[in-house]
Amino acid sequence: MLDARDCQYKGLSGTGRCEDLCPEVFSTDAAEGKVVIEKAEFPQELEEKVRLAVRNCPEGALRIARGVAE
Repeated sequence: MLDARDCQYKGLSGTGRCEDLCPEVFSTDAAEGKVVIEKAEFPQELEEKVRLAVRNCPEGALRIARGVAE
């Protein structure tokens, strides 16, 4: 499961790297230029792509959380 609680509060530059690397899970809000997580719970086969996208976020605003959603 993805945790993006910080995304709305950090000054994201809107690079869209996460969307470029994993468009199945991420998109960008055109009005605000911030990341939108389309699938917070993603299938196992996308985990490698999601991890790559999370690692490549220049602001470090994305995290992968394990366990039960709040």
